[in-house]
Amino acid sequence: MDSAQSGDAQAPNVPAATEEPTGEATTKRRWRRNRIACDSCHSRRVRCDRAFPCSRCLRSDIRCEFTRERRKRGRIARSRLVETKTAVEKASQPVETRDSAPAPAEAGSGPVPNGSPSSTFHHRSPATNDVTGSAPSIDERRSQADVSLPPRKPGHTVNATEEWLAGTHVSPGSYEPLAGIGPGEGPFPRIFDIWNGVDLAGYSDPASQGSKITGLGQTPAPSATILKYPVLQPVMPYLESSLPRKLVYDLLDLYFTSAFSTHMHPVCHHIHCYVLRKASFLSREAPRPSSPALLASMLWVAALDDRAFALPISPPQRKKICQFLCALTLRLLRPLIHVSFKEQEGAAASDPLHAAVGQDGPPTTVHHPFEVGGDDRGLVGPAGSLDDVITYIHVASIISSSEQKAASMRWWHAAFTLARELKLNQEIEVMPSEENHPEGSSPSFDYSLAGWSGVDTGPFFDYSNPARPSLNCVCDRGHELRGAITEEHREERRRTWWLLYIMDRHLALCYNRPLALLDAESEDLLLPLDEGSWQSGNIHSNSPKPDGPQCPLSGEKNKRRVFPNFICHDHSIFGFFLPLMTITGELIDLNQARNHPMLGARLNGKDPWDAHVGEVLRQLELYKASLTTFAATASDPDAPLSSAFPPKPDQQPVEPSLAQAYSWHTQTVISYASYLVHVLHILLVGKWDPVSLIEDKDFWTSSPAFASTISHALDAADSVDHILRYDPDISFMPYFFGIQLLQGSFLLLLIVERLQKEAGEGILNACEVMIRATESCVVTLNTEYQRNFRQVMRSAVAQARGRPVNHSEIRHRRKAVLALYRWTRKGTGLAL
Repeated sequence: MDSAQSGDAQAPNVPAATEEPTGEATTKRRWRRNRIACDSCHSRRVRCDRAFPCSRCLRSDIRCEFTRERRKRGRIARSRLVETKTAVEKASQPVETRDSAPAPAEAGSGPVPNGSPSSTFHHRSPATNDVTGSAPSIDERRSQADVSLPPRKPGHTVNATEEWLAGTHVSPGSYEPLAGIGPGEGPFPRIFDIWNGVDLAGYSDPASQGSKITGLGQTPAPSATILKYPVLQPVMPYLESSLPRKLVYDLLDLYFTSAFSTHMHPVCHHIHCYVLRKASFLSREAPRPSSPALLASMLWVAALDDRAFALPISPPQRKKICQFLCALTLRLLRPLIHVSFKEQEGAAASDPLHAAVGQDGPPTTVHHPFEVGGDDRGLVGPAGSLDDVITYIHVASIISSSEQKAASMRWWHAAFTLARELKLNQEIEVMPSEENHPEGSSPSFDYSLAGWSGVDTGPFFDYSNPARPSLNCVCDRGHELRGAITEEHREERRRTWWLLYIMDRHLALCYNRPLALLDAESEDLLLPLDEGSWQSGNIHSNSPKPDGPQCPLSGEKNKRRVFPNFICHDHSIFGFFLPLMTITGELIDLNQARNHPMLGARLNGKDPWDAHVGEVLRQLELYKASLTTFAATASDPDAPLSSAFPPKPDQQPVEPSLAQAYSWHTQTVISYASYLVHVLHILLVGKWDPVSLIEDKDFWTSSPAFASTISHALDAADSVDHILRYDPDISFMPYFFGIQLLQGSFLLLLIVERLQKEAGEGILNACEVMIRATESCVVTLNTEYQRNFRQVMRSAVAQARGRPVNHSEIRHRRKAVLALYRWTRKGTGLAL
């Protein structure tokens, strides 16, 4: 019990926060425990000085008030219980006799008492079919949990803040609510308080809600000050009482911080590429409407990054912030299984907008938890959104980089499934019909009708060819039509799908599992734009295929790339890494067929098998040739910079520092791409499993394939040496590089294991390079398999250099460690 509630039982002689009346200005304050605390101090569980407004509210720039019901210790008298029950009945009576046409903000709360918190914000999430404004407000939930959420006050108390800063020796640039607090206090509630005490997702017990009448009828207090980034408006009610605004702004800035000055490349390790436009998010005039869960996950990703240490917060506070944002993100995602209740007659009857449309209107799809009785009604059709898919990607990426890699597959499968249900692998139609419009694929606009896509089908219908859906580019149409699908939204869908496509191949290689997203279902989708055009908003859908989307402005110019493409295109993950992952998918299919209990024995060595291997080799050679062309073209920074950023008439020559940064970025991309090409060669003709490779029961080391892989292993080590020169901490793509580095090191470990002291200096130097790279990976993204393999590789090199060891014991320990990670028929790779 906190001090605010237990104050009635305290002795009166405890020091107090009130200052004794005296004429001396230097009199020391005497503290005593208060009987009551203001709402803000009570919610934070900190000491209140009982001066209204108190000093903590002055420092935090929030309104100091006391609105909650004061509780006393001991049993409640029976007369008091009767009075409370009578008050509850009187409070609920007007609700039951209310007029049949309630306000839109209250319409959805009746039939859906446990609605998702995503419905509390009034901006429509991209591709969502949720009922907006249907869930209880955050103030109601906090009041029901006896926790107050006071709004911020527009004015500033400069003198009190400066006095407090001077007294506590805190830098004025730090975050005021965070500065000077220890690990055990501060505005961050405990993780169990977040999950149980304050029910952010609206899953409170109805019985307990009825007994607390203090929060009934309250609505979220509007923020008095204007946000620096209005896109954060949906999530700010959840953050106001726990995180200062300046910290929230800094975390959002960190999310969109680029590692290079010439091209946008995420600096946060858990962000693989930008599927969202920075200018669209940080815009103050027309920000992208986003779900609270997506915004919370973006802040969580930024807080987890090592560069968050540059912010004026201590490591314990950063840990608390990450725990808070983690719990908030997972709460806002509930229900994790999106259920579509299309036959909610109560919801349709209570919604005046739905009633105005009539029975011919589109079905209302809402986020709704499973009912207590286990009703499976409406378990068809997606009820998620594009924002949910991106949020799943954030959460899954964080879990994948931890030690719980197998558990991350649940989140990845949720993202894969929802993306397929939303049909992100198909070009969205400008004029969606009732039959072929994918649910949840509506654009990111605030529609007036819940569940309705908001697309005006009249002006966009292609009457010349009604059988073909209208996929053409809409860049020539303005945004005056409310609810119009924009090219930015279409590109967000494409980039999200192709990111999941890359992740699927990466996870299949890591965990020795078959592919989840197939090439056949991706062939009709345009490949992503280059990063410069995407971030600058120069977006056109202009397919070279006659049945694809066409751009009336571009015509035959600026044709988009189509799948499959094996050319190194630009510096982004989509430009140089996506073609390699397309080839990796073919290698995974080959390996799965090779390990098949029946097909493997019949196909290995046959003509169709050799033809498939030859086709993959041709694709690799095509990519190597394009990489050489890319390196030659990128040597002149003027050309690519002008394509990434449209030139102006009075454009000045490229600055030397900018040209140097561009060259550094280019060499980094070339080094990584060259290494990946060598690893794919090894995976094509070599063995994936380290134990089978070392045991060599089929004498594969005596075959010509082994000799060809040795040269690629040495060349791969040389590419890693270049990588360490341009990217010493392996921060360019640490999430993808770990498994590639592991597979490229197995052959070198085999050679050192076999030759021992006879291994040449070139082999040992290549092993040392691999060890250095593994150590850098451990520093950047610390994972157990990299630590284990580093020990195995280091012991093998030390033994080859002549260190006296027990050979049998070292070999046994080495085999035991490698046996944890198997790529055999029943192996699970890195998933322990």
